[in-house]
Amino acid sequence: MARAIRPTPSKPTPALLQGEGMRWLVFAVVSLGVWELGARLYNAPFLLPTPSRILQEFLKTPNLVLQNAWVTAQEIVLGFVLGALIAHLAAVLLIVLPKWLEDFIFRLVSTLNSIPFVALASLVVVWLGVNGIGSKVAIAGLYTFFALVYFVHKGLVSTDTGKEELLTSYNVSFAQRVRFLKLPSALPIIFTSLKGGAMAAVNGAIVGELFGAFQGLGFMILDSRYVGNTARVFLAAVCCTLVGWLLLGLLTALERRWVGWHLEMTRQR
Repeated sequence: MARAIRPTPSKPTPALLQGEGMRWLVFAVVSLGVWELGARLYNAPFLLPTPSRILQEFLKTPNLVLQNAWVTAQEIVLGFVLGALIAHLAAVLLIVLPKWLEDFIFRLVSTLNSIPFVALASLVVVWLGVNGIGSKVAIAGLYTFFALVYFVHKGLVSTDTGKEELLTSYNVSFAQRVRFLKLPSALPIIFTSLKGGAMAAVNGAIVGELFGAFQGLGFMILDSRYVGNTARVFLAAVCCTLVGWLLLGLLTALERRWVGWHLEMTRQR
């Protein structure tokens, strides 16, 4: 006689860690505390400045730092939206193409993805120019696109066969099939890949600024490195992290709103 399988009981979450925002806050406080202590014990401010030293650097020229952070934030958000939109459109388009053409395009995407992004970024800066945010948005978009397109396509084609046959029996249109079956089924995978795409957009924007820019956090990193201001280099990196956190927090809120029914979402509460 088969034995019944008991579900694994969920582990209780401490009251202090209730809520996604509170968990991130606790993580930030603990990380900064460990960093401060470790940097003081290491005692090499030029190589590893403390968080308090980085805060002092920010207070020297807060307007300049915020201005550069705002430029980079625009590049990140615009590049992320552009790359995510193109990736989703490409994934939907691949579904309707003949199998041989879909296979060819995936080989093309895989080939381009194997090229070091640093090389692609340098070419994009040459093609679109150094001035303005256009080249940096394009690079952030490229990073996002390659981080998303495969997973979004995988989610759209990994729908339940029985449900697919049921919709076929009702003779539904392709748009209805995508709207009512493929997209809802793929949402957990899509949101997971979007989070990775957000971090890729941050990296793309910074790489673009490192190759050619006169403003932004990447430019601030280069300028600070040349004058040996390690604290400001770390300050720019922290600002990049904060922008990434904000974007990640927005995506997490949308995920809980639209995919709250998913098992992984209910487990995290």
